[in-house]
Parts: sequence; structure tokens; C-alpha cells
Amino acid sequence: MIEKKYSNLIKNYSKRGTIMVPFNNRHNPISNDDFLNLKKYCSKVEKEFIKIGDAGEKNHLLVGRFITDVKKPVVVKNKYSKKVISILKKKKLINFIKQIIKTKKNLHLRRAQFNEISKNCFVGYHLDIDSNPEYIAACVIQLGSNFKGGLYRVYQKKSEKFYDYAPSKGSLIISNCLYPHEVTKVKSGKRGSLVFFVSYKKGLNKRNS
Repeated sequence: MIEKKYSNLIKNYSKRGTIMVPFNNRHNPISNDDFLNLKKYCSKVEKEFIKIGDAGEKNHLLVGRFITDVKKPVVVKNKYSKKVISILKKKKLINFIKQIIKTKKNLHLRRAQFNEISKNCFVGYHLDIDSNPEYIAACVIQLGSNFKGGLYRVYQKKSEKFYDYAPSKGSLIISNCLYPHEVTKVKSGKRGSLVFFVSYKKGLNKRNS
């Protein structure tokens, strides 16, 4: 019954490697209270400027970290990490992700961070599995709304074809980590989003094997 409820989303994820669920869509699993709290924690977390991403791609953005995954998942020691993680681990959100990617296996949070992309900044073309070959899906909760540009662009496997997703306040993107993608240049404003990666594994990062 649940799979039938999400059948169009599951179909689109399987076909294109990505879905986006608007905040006001009845299927979006994030409550308004959780959204407001995530926005508050992300605005306050300490941030660093990044030019080269975890997969070696060219970037130009500010990043605030909650879980890192260099050698293995490590919760960052700050006032907000555990609060963010407790929201991301809520059953409704995790079960929704499991339905979309069609799995009954346990999912583990391996990495979580806030990305703030300002005017003329971007996230370069990359594959998430280059950061960790065991990443299954990247999930993006859009926290900001006053920006233009900053499209989430997903390229199809072994093809130049791509699909663009224009995130809006509270939207949730779930993206298969086997698909190359980028965030196009922001034309105005600031694009803030909380990004987290799920995997079936929680041990050492096999990128280092």
C-alpha cells in the first residue's frame, strides 16, 4: 500500500536518479517545526570556505559540518550536530527515503553538512561515490528561498543529457549517488541547504582502501 502511495516518485527516482518533493507536498516527510529547527542550527554552525570538494571537484561555497566521513563517520563536536542528527534520524524521514530507493535494509547517516552558496558561487560536477563508494543516496533539504540560479543538475549515466531541479524552501531532493551532478552558479541571493548521505554500511570509508 505504501509503495503504491509513492509509486510516481519511485518511478521517477528509478528512471532519472533523482526526485524533488516540495515542502507543501503531502508526501514531504519534514514537519514545519523540524524545518525551522534545522534552519536555525544551520545558520549558527561554524562554517569554512571550500574550494575543493570531498570528491576533488572545484567548488566555491561555505560549509558547516555535523558529520564528517574521512576515514569513518565522525560526529563533529559543536552545539548543533546531535540536534541535527536527531531530526535526520526520525522514523518518518528515514522510512520515506527507504521507500523511494526501494530498500528494507537499515540506513546509516555517514555525512551531514550545511552548504551556503552565494552569488556567482557553485558546486562543481562530481560523483558522490568518489567520496565514499558505499554512499547510496544524497538527500538535500532546501533551507533558503531568497536566491536565483543554483539549480541541482543531474546528468544521466554515460550521457550528456541532464535534468534540472529548482529547489524551493523546504523541498527535499533524494539523489542516487551513482549519478553525476552539480549545483549551477547562484545568480543572486544565498542558497542554503542541508545535505546528508545515507549508506547500508557504517564502518570505515572504503575510499581509503
